[in-house]
Amino acid sequence: MFIIRQSGKENIKSETRIINHEIQRLNKMIVIEQNYSSFKSKKYNNFNPKYFDFLNKNIVLYITAMAQVTYDMKKMKINVDSANKIVHIISIPEPELHVYPDVEIYSMESGFLNDFSKSELNEVMEEGKKDITKEVQKSNIQSLAKKQLISNLKELYNMVKLNNWKIIDDTPYAYQLQTIKD
Repeated sequence: MFIIRQSGKENIKSETRIINHEIQRLNKMIVIEQNYSSFKSKKYNNFNPKYFDFLNKNIVLYITAMAQVTYDMKKMKINVDSANKIVHIISIPEPELHVYPDVEIYSMESGFLNDFSKSELNEVMEEGKKDITKEVQKSNIQSLAKKQLISNLKELYNMVKLNNWKIIDDTPYAYQLQTIKD
């Protein structure tokens, strides 16, 4: 009887170590990365463009950006109850979007007696950065990050289920993971 009890306690310790390892593995940041690029052209004329076409100045920018969506899983709130074999996921942090734009001048044509000023160049480059950031925000990168998060949570669910433990999930993702939970 004593040997059976000790064996049962060792199994629970082993299962707890496995589940804690899986949770620790999840604690690393989940990152989705995508690269974006675009060209932006802008025509300037400080005078009436209808009559002073020869004063037009044009600039074409090549804009690239690397975008990341991260979940800092170290901020995830989770309780492991080894006595009752329960993993309780309380909350998962919100995703964070990071955009790292880079702007290069692809081509630039100054108008006759109408050169680009430093402030105009800085202004157009800042506009380019804002435009690519808006493009990233409108893209599907956030939904891809959510899918990756759910995929990683599925691995945790499967590990818990494999060890005959119960999982309680109070996060918004619980519905999408319900089939694994049962």
